[in-house]
Amino acid sequence: MAMIGRLLGGLMFAAFLSAGGAAMQGTVSADATPAAAGKTAGRLLVASPRLRDTRFAESVVILLRHDDRGAKGLIVNRLILLKPAAELVELVVGKRPAGDGGRDVRIQFGGPVRTLEWIFLHSNDYAGTGTTAVTDRISLTSDPEILRALAKGRGPAKGFFAIGYAGWGPGQLENEIRRKDWVMLPPDDGLVLDGDIHLIWRRAMDKRTVDL
Repeated sequence: MAMIGRLLGGLMFAAFLSAGGAAMQGTVSADATPAAAGKTAGRLLVASPRLRDTRFAESVVILLRHDDRGAKGLIVNRLILLKPAAELVELVVGKRPAGDGGRDVRIQFGGPVRTLEWIFLHSNDYAGTGTTAVTDRISLTSDPEILRALAKGRGPAKGFFAIGYAGWGPGQLENEIRRKDWVMLPPDDGLVLDGDIHLIWRRAMDKRTVDL
């Protein structure tokens, strides 16, 4: 399996694709899912213009958890590439399903933590093995069966395949919010699942409720 470092949109991140039949490794671990997330699950972090970290500049993050252990989320506006669902199944499980490939799936950079792992964030019109609700409109699925469904023309209407996730230690995100690196917004599935991801940050900035 070949590991390919990609640089997109001026933001450095690691992504990988298989050149042969080897399978992608695992899924994002359970502690990245919104179990026991309380009222914070689904809220959005919008990077302020002053945030210069290239991994997060002009990013929008959906929070999966934020408590005394820290915070976890997925960046929703960092496209890596589009790939037919059947090819993605082959990358993940090592065997391509029969058929014409299904619709194209967005492969996105979810964050700099555990970048050899993946999870699928999607509209809640799909539920299967490994599916967890984030909000009443957004869910996460960590089972490859969702990719097989997409390859057959089924599966969720909207969503993306995320590699890695964003994570903060105890108190770290609170400090970044206090110094105005981030603005927090209420859940907004329209932003999170917007197919025109290049406009997501600007749209989120237009919704901010604090003066930067």
